[in-house]
Amino acid sequence: MTPSKNTIISIIITLLIKVIGYSQIQELSINEKIADFNYLFTELGNTYPYFGVNKRNHGIDWLAKRSEFLDKIKQTKNDEEFIRVLEDILNQLNNGHTDLLPTTYYKYFYDGYKNMLVHRPQLKAYVTELEKTTFDQVEYWTQLLESAKSESSNAESNESHSLVSDENLSYSYNDSLSIAFIKVRSFSYDLIENDMDNLKSCFSKAHNYKNLIIDIQGNTGGDTRYWSDHMIPYLIKDTINYSIIYGFKNSKRLKSFKPCYFENTISIDQFSLPNLPQELKHDNYFMKKDFVEISPEKTAKQYNGKIYLLVDEVVYSSSESLAYFFKATKFGKVVGKITGGDGVGTDPLLLTLPNSGIVVRYISEMGLNPDGSSNEEVKTIPDIVLKSETEKGRYEELVNYIKSLH
Repeated sequence: MTPSKNTIISIIITLLIKVIGYSQIQELSINEKIADFNYLFTELGNTYPYFGVNKRNHGIDWLAKRSEFLDKIKQTKNDEEFIRVLEDILNQLNNGHTDLLPTTYYKYFYDGYKNMLVHRPQLKAYVTELEKTTFDQVEYWTQLLESAKSESSNAESNESHSLVSDENLSYSYNDSLSIAFIKVRSFSYDLIENDMDNLKSCFSKAHNYKNLIIDIQGNTGGDTRYWSDHMIPYLIKDTINYSIIYGFKNSKRLKSFKPCYFENTISIDQFSLPNLPQELKHDNYFMKKDFVEISPEKTAKQYNGKIYLLVDEVVYSSSESLAYFFKATKFGKVVGKITGGDGVGTDPLLLTLPNSGIVVRYISEMGLNPDGSSNEEVKTIPDIVLKSETEKGRYEELVNYIKSLH
């Protein structure tokens, strides 16, 4: 199909607007780059909880590398080198919630937080922080990152698309083995409205089967409400209550984003958890215990069969929180490989660097497993560990395990 003359003109105008916008963005000076780095380093030092975890798991003493990082910043010759070095510095924290994602997916974050303000006014700080930069600035930095990583990103994209279909949900029913199966590839907030009716229908039908497999392999998370509001409520008839415990630093930025954290904090001495990380005992952390309640959907009934949550090492963030829920409440068996972690807590903080307008997100609390260990450090260990190295292979292992119980 040949584009119309009006379409071509519209494209040209859009490109010209972008070029004009970019031309108004001046290359950062060395002093501006240093100032942005120092601002980032200081804020992370004041708030970020996983320096000890990074050192134990990856052998990286990130705070001790300040001079090395600063030298790399000083050696950058242009903005493209600067953002690549900045990204590498953040990557050395080895945390999936600490990155430049709010820059490269700025509209997704901005629209998401803006739309949620109606029901969650406490997110105002996130919108305010995002408004410290502009669309032109974040698109400028995104283009620089994309030009530097185009080949590697194309390779990753081809691999992932060969494994995942376009639809977020898949489900099937095996009458001979009495297995209901549902696979959920993402818990992204913008999929909830589209998926909620299918989820309801699937779980309603699952009550006719003795086994339910919920497959979240490859699911990197999104919004906890996806599963807490639209999955579990269709499988229970009574309210479920459970607790989460996390530690955090006395950070001014954390107080501005999450003032509720500093209400009703409790002493470390009030816990009898055997595997608490040492830094929680010695680095002046505050501790908090929150109680979570999941209520049944009005017409739901109790699922009386066996429930299996199929996981792998990619499971992270809000999908990890579902694995935590299974463990904390003994709702069913977690099956598969050790997960990716960092699923206990709330949204990462945002930080807009003052000179560049680059937006960084980073985690602000250390969520704990039921035994007191760091969820980011230890992850969730399955009740049944499967040996296969592929998603399909692990699914088949689980089906064979269910067969063996008959």
